[in-house]
Amino acid sequence: MALIPDHPNDAGTWTRLEGREGFALWRRERLTLAPVTMYYVVAPPRQSEILYDEAKARLRFNELAGVSGRETAL
Repeated sequence: MALIPDHPNDAGTWTRLEGREGFALWRRERLTLAPVTMYYVVAPPRQSEILYDEAKARLRFNELAGVSGRETAL
């Protein structure tokens, strides 16, 4: 089983929302310059994808991780 990737070493408050066999979905709340919440979909070896809408980020995570609609808990 692959390890769930850790968050990048960037400033902000990080929370792992989902993790599944080498894939991860992280929320980053950054307060510098302007408050913003970003969602990082981590699916190696691809680059992380950054989205600003949690529902879209969860859908993308589910696509990449191969999660069916029945397994998804929103």
